[in-house]
Amino acid sequence: MNGTRPKFMENQVPAQSYFEQPNPYVNAPSCHVNLLELSRYAKKCGKKLVELTQEEVKKFSI
Repeated sequence: MNGTRPKFMENQVPAQSYFEQPNPYVNAPSCHVNLLELSRYAKKCGKKLVELTQEEVKKFSI
């Protein structure tokens, strides 16, 4: 993401672990969002994932 914050994370303070390098040998925690459908929605709307608002992302909560 080269230093830019996604629009849906505005006004939120991410945990320090958000910025850490992921460990490929440990199962990743759930992000509680259906990423496949979210990415399809973004593509259909002609937006990048980082351009989606919190309201748009909440539609795909699991």
